[in-house]
Amino acid sequence: MKESLKSYLSAIEQGLSNRAVARLLNLPVSTARYHLKKIRSTGSLEHGNKGKANRKSRADKERILEAAVKYAEFSIAHICELMESREGIEVNRETLRRWLNRPKTRKKPKQRQRRECRANFGELLQIDGSFERWFGERKSCMINIVDDATNKAMLRFEEQETIEGACRCAWEWFRRYGVPQAFYADGRNMYHFNPDMEHNFFTGMCKNLGIRVILAHSPQAKGRVERFNGVHQKRLMPLMKLDGVRDMDSANKYLENYIVEHNRRYGRPARGKDVHRLLPSWCRDIDDICFIEAERILNNDWTFSYMGKVYQLPKQSSYPPARSKIQLKITLSGNITASYRCATFIVR
Repeated sequence: MKESLKSYLSAIEQGLSNRAVARLLNLPVSTARYHLKKIRSTGSLEHGNKGKANRKSRADKERILEAAVKYAEFSIAHICELMESREGIEVNRETLRRWLNRPKTRKKPKQRQRRECRANFGELLQIDGSFERWFGERKSCMINIVDDATNKAMLRFEEQETIEGACRCAWEWFRRYGVPQAFYADGRNMYHFNPDMEHNFFTGMCKNLGIRVILAHSPQAKGRVERFNGVHQKRLMPLMKLDGVRDMDSANKYLENYIVEHNRRYGRPARGKDVHRLLPSWCRDIDDICFIEAERILNNDWTFSYMGKVYQLPKQSSYPPARSKIQLKITLSGNITASYRCATFIVR
């Protein structure tokens, strides 16, 4: 028997008052009064619910645990969603976490100055690539575009995080939503002009459409797209594995339905309005906006070199051409158009 219970029983035998018991045990009078009343009625200070289950266990617990086995690679929240949508079973997140003996993983937040998200849809798009083993052992890249105001996203799988892949993902956004006002991208040679690089399709595309390119100098600066990269790694990778997606072509088709569900779940209405502009009427294909221009010297035999290759133009006369520059237009698809004086030649 606990010492406190012995003290209460001794006080009851002596007929001490509530106030005297409170002074003796150094307790508030209300606490001493409650304890004395409880001992007189039950003979103990133990809580009445001791030894009882907090709630009745679910009858379908075993069924839930069996169904959760095939979702072992998913997070607890994602398992609950899949159980409801695919198995027709609703289960509390923390209940399932306790049954599966999963620890909580909560990272200590870093102290950074928070930037308020933009008010208008299409005012700022964050773009980034995420390298992972999305399917199989070989790493590939997922190009991710996220709107800063609404969290709406556009995804595309590519072999590498290349300028061409970023342009193709951006073109899909243009066709669905329109032309945004600005892109927020890594401050690397990937998305901005470098004097050592003669060609950059991304900056050329943005220049042709009047889109501003803002460069970030740290991953934290574009935290929204970085966080969603982590979301896709935790949710999309096990989903594709579960549904048997094994190659890039089928993965890009799989994204068509996945992105709709993702935008429905994580999207939010903009505080302002939609500021996208329509694609120009002359823009019918990605090559119409995604190209670079260069100058080359036309040699006496009507040839010029570009990227280590020599190209032959049809002779316009029996005389050699005046040694002057020609203008080249190189599109994303690899087509090269050469302009010399008033003539235009399709080289490739």
